[in-house]
Amino acid sequence: MQPDTTRVMTRIILFTGKGGVGKTTVAAATAIKSAELGNKTLVISTDPAHSLSDSFGVRLNPFPTKVTENLEGMEVNVEYELERHWSTIKEYLSLFFRSQGIEDVVAEELAIFPGFDELASLLHLLKFYKSGEYDAIVLDCAPTGETLRLLSVPEVAKWYMNRFFGIEKKVLRIIKPIAEPLMDVPLPSDEVLDKIQELYTKISELKDILESKDTSVRIVMNPEKMVIRESERAFTYLNLFGYRVDCIIVNKIFPEKAGEYFSEWMKIQREYLKEIEEKFPLPVMKVEFKSTEVTGGLLRDIAEEMYGDRDPIEIFHEGKPIVIEKEGDDFVLRIKAPFVEKQDIKLFKRGEELVIIAGQWKRIVFLPQSLAIREPHSARFGEGELKIIFR
Repeated sequence: MQPDTTRVMTRIILFTGKGGVGKTTVAAATAIKSAELGNKTLVISTDPAHSLSDSFGVRLNPFPTKVTENLEGMEVNVEYELERHWSTIKEYLSLFFRSQGIEDVVAEELAIFPGFDELASLLHLLKFYKSGEYDAIVLDCAPTGETLRLLSVPEVAKWYMNRFFGIEKKVLRIIKPIAEPLMDVPLPSDEVLDKIQELYTKISELKDILESKDTSVRIVMNPEKMVIRESERAFTYLNLFGYRVDCIIVNKIFPEKAGEYFSEWMKIQREYLKEIEEKFPLPVMKVEFKSTEVTGGLLRDIAEEMYGDRDPIEIFHEGKPIVIEKEGDDFVLRIKAPFVEKQDIKLFKRGEELVIIAGQWKRIVFLPQSLAIREPHSARFGEGELKIIFR
């Protein structure tokens, strides 16, 4: 009899939202309740301005640190990641900048390339997901814009890898022995190139994990006009990139006992709560504004308000943002794109890529072979959905 090798998938939940809405509090509360229900849980802060340690009242390290039974937490540190895992790449970049006459200290700083903090967070996610040692991984993400950039990293990296890296690697290996003695710029070694390839390979794996049914994004917001508008845009772009949002969490709602002083605010919030429930086709969970800072034991109260008797790692809304269907002899690609105007959407096909532009965001969809060999015949947009027909 062969052993059962079926792998129990790790649940991944990402929390995002406008700065100051209470993402860290909500993520910490979710992680605590998950752990208390018996799920081995890891919560990771991807925000450079970490506050997860403050929420738990426990000093967290750039590696999993015990918080309570079944719960570990960590705060990503860019310097630590580079020194421990990517020193080969950093050393080459430092050498390159020094060769251009840049002082040692500045060269060291420049060697920490932009976006590595987001990338390091994703690489940790990949490692712990593949290890299978956790039932749930909760990500306390940076504010919305940074989170969207974080989630677009796998798509962008795959594009560069497919386009340039294979060619560059072959050419460098051929010309390096001839060109290097004649140049004042150090060319990357095979070890550096291999490390970069390893990095891109991991990023490609991440893309499949982030788009899987095991991963959900939860948008945290306050009942305020500007926050709602940013959340609408975030919801649109998350759908466009193929990420599943399974619920909305509305934080800092004034309770009825708030008193006369907040009566006008309470009236405004009631109107915005109604708007949120009508606009977002998702479960909406509510958390009242607390009279004191939410740390330690109060996190359990927040979790009870949000989830009640339910397990916080369950999927609260099913549905794929991108679907391919067959209609007669045609194939139809459906992409959910709510809260965007028809005139803001542009698309074109380039080989096996479909390029979709919605407002300021661009997404390159790598088409499956069944669609890549066909040309888009027509496209329609209505009821928050983009429908592209391939004939």
